[in-house]
Amino acid sequence: MSHDTDHSRPPGAAETEQFMAVAAHDLRNPIAVVKASAQMAQRQLRRGDLDAAQGRLAAIVEQSDRLTEMLESFVDAARISAGALKLRTEKVELRELVVAAEVRARALIGDHIQRTVELSIEDGLVGTWDRARMIRAIRALLANAFLYGDAASPVQVSAVHAGGRVQLRVCGFGPGPDVDEQQHLFEQFFRGRSAADAGQSGSGLGLFTARGIAREHGGEVRRIERDVFELEVPLAAAQS
Repeated sequence: MSHDTDHSRPPGAAETEQFMAVAAHDLRNPIAVVKASAQMAQRQLRRGDLDAAQGRLAAIVEQSDRLTEMLESFVDAARISAGALKLRTEKVELRELVVAAEVRARALIGDHIQRTVELSIEDGLVGTWDRARMIRAIRALLANAFLYGDAASPVQVSAVHAGGRVQLRVCGFGPGPDVDEQQHLFEQFFRGRSAADAGQSGSGLGLFTARGIAREHGGEVRRIERDVFELEVPLAAAQS
């Protein structure tokens, strides 16, 4: 008689294994780049080619920043899944968060994304939020627009004040997910067929993490239409 359930495994073991597998897969490439760049810089320094070595060292710094962002995203996703995400709030300006999120998105997905970003953000949108987490949530929406929107169009980001809350929308002018994929967009590790067909790397945690961060602030992330996503949060976070 066979049994489908392994009762010797602790609760959450399968999810932990999936997190580890995704992390190992996504971190392998930037780690390889750091190692190769360091080895090349060593050879260039031995030859006295300081300018070339400086370029390699800059690549190491860039990839290290990318690794840090990826690791922090994995940790946040795990904390959201466990219901253990804690916010550290401060007064911050939304436009500053969007600008920082754009830099992070470009660093995370690589230099091959050349699309511009058009901002239409009301003045005076200042809230009490967790700065790092809000940047991470907006970064996820921007990365989604960069990767799956219309490459010939700019990404549009708009934000307005609405009754004590901020509504921020990101549009990449893409076709959006297939109908049968729409209900899975915010699930952990979900990656649509368009991502797989395009050979895009990624953990499938971006939208899951963005929604978790928004909800911890007392807000929400939702898909409006096609590839338009909205992040809505109160001006003061639900917890501190």
